[in-house]
Amino acid sequence: MYDPQQLTFLGKINALIALGRIPLASEVPLWTIFGCILSARLFPQTGSSSSLKDIDWLIVLQCAFITWATNISINYGNEYFDWNLDRPGQIDQIKKSIKLRNELENGHSNGNSGEETKYTEETKELQKEKQEEEMNEKIMGNTTRIIHDGTFPPYTALLLGIFWQGLVVALILWSRSNDSSVSPTTTITSTIKKLANKRGTPFKGFALQIGIVSSILSQMYVGPPIRLHYHGFGELISALLLNPVSILWGMTGYYTSTTKQTLSITDIFNKPPTSFTNTNTFSLGSLWILLGAMYCFEQARIFIMHIQDIEADIKGNKITFVVRIGHKWAARLYVLFNLLALGLFRYFTNYIQTNKLNINNQNKFVSGWIKGISLVLIYSIPIMLVTARSLFASIPPNRITKSTGGLLPALPLTTLPMIVSLQVLLSPIVLSIFTLMYW
Repeated sequence: MYDPQQLTFLGKINALIALGRIPLASEVPLWTIFGCILSARLFPQTGSSSSLKDIDWLIVLQCAFITWATNISINYGNEYFDWNLDRPGQIDQIKKSIKLRNELENGHSNGNSGEETKYTEETKELQKEKQEEEMNEKIMGNTTRIIHDGTFPPYTALLLGIFWQGLVVALILWSRSNDSSVSPTTTITSTIKKLANKRGTPFKGFALQIGIVSSILSQMYVGPPIRLHYHGFGELISALLLNPVSILWGMTGYYTSTTKQTLSITDIFNKPPTSFTNTNTFSLGSLWILLGAMYCFEQARIFIMHIQDIEADIKGNKITFVVRIGHKWAARLYVLFNLLALGLFRYFTNYIQTNKLNINNQNKFVSGWIKGISLVLIYSIPIMLVTARSLFASIPPNRITKSTGGLLPALPLTTLPMIVSLQVLLSPIVLSIFTLMYW
């Protein structure tokens, strides 16, 4: 069953962007940027803890691009490897579109009893324009449509995934080649040499190792040979990689580059020194609490992204974690992980208020964090409550198709991923801004 869309050149570009969900892939690099800012703020040895203007934004950009491009590559790869699973549902949608177009072309009124409708020429033209608009906008409602209806062959998604992953490898090689500590014999221009003397590469030691492991696990989310998401591990891995690991990568990458110190995995477990001044010690310390809170925060969102797909996943023999536990327990775990996140955020805030962090302008950092996390919770808590209400109201057979009123409205499952994703997408922006404002 094929129904290729007749798209303009720009329309094809937009369709391919939608296929990789490129705009929506920005959550991960935003958390990475937050990690870089935390590293610059908390470790004086990075050279930027005492002055906002001393942040090395080129390093921040490198760290963010790696996670952004990797996430886009994963999106394309998922569409390719999930093609067979998505195919039955796509065929049904394609049949409906063909039927609608045939009814319009034959002058029927939406197929009602086969009664022919007499259109004026003007009405026909308007109807044709509306039909073309609807047919060409369907990619916005379902991005995978373009590799199922014949607009693009399925391997297009795989090739684009390889292309974006290739950009990641190219950036890593370029960055390492300009670091004299990694490639001391390399021939580089005087301008780049000056930059290399000022900064190192974030792609070495533990920072590089965590990036490689994360990329491999991400590509095996639905890709062979492990296909983690098909065996109940996808939700756990994605929540770890999308948020706490992205923050950790930003912190270690920025620290490695600006200090030219190669970290090992044991360094992240160092005990905090009595003073960070004039020392090269890297330690997460109380930040483990923050990373734990971020994991719970992200894990709750991941449940929402997959609950609505339970029936389709069962039909496709895709045994995700949410499929294993069912709607009711998925809703309970959404509530539980949000409560854990709120509790850990509170604990981290109390800790940094009552303990010396050994950083410049500690009071400003604490003030910025409190204001930032307060704003995040102001819009997050209502979303959490409405989402929880909607989840429990939608447990089969009580599936909601329209929002219901009341003090806490119940929304259909199809609207929840967008709301919760927006909530999580705004959070690193808010926290980064307030961390920068109170330097």
